[in-house]
Amino acid sequence: MPIGKIDDYPVLAACLEAWRPTAANGFPQSIDPLDMPPAAIKAISLVEWSDEHGDWVLRLSSTLIDESHGRSMRGTTFSEAFVPEDLAKVHARLNEIMQRGEPDLGQHEFYDTRDRVWSFVRLILPLSSDGVKRDRYCLIYDPETFGRRIGT
Repeated sequence: MPIGKIDDYPVLAACLEAWRPTAANGFPQSIDPLDMPPAAIKAISLVEWSDEHGDWVLRLSSTLIDESHGRSMRGTTFSEAFVPEDLAKVHARLNEIMQRGEPDLGQHEFYDTRDRVWSFVRLILPLSSDGVKRDRYCLIYDPETFGRRIGT
């Protein structure tokens, strides 16, 4: 989805505007959720690449994700959260986003490992452990579009 459509998602647009000044001189290490609009707080996750796992890991899991799964997803690797056929696509897409190093707006639908279908609009804001490597990102779900599809 083109980043120009972000104005259709006011919470995500406000998050992007909060991130821009922190990224003016390279990729920030993290983002302060308190700089985000209050409506976004429950929708913010921080994700980091783990060489140990060879996978992305949720370091801070959003309340939306935790409530949807019925447990804390903190520390969960993506290989634990996605079915294998979706995991390969997720990794490829994240590699593309991180190589570009630009915020990314997307609309997605996927099956989790319990065969439930999820849909949402999300914003990815690149972060870095050292200001150069693209090994972290802030993932923000649009609270209005996030949810499991009924009947699946």
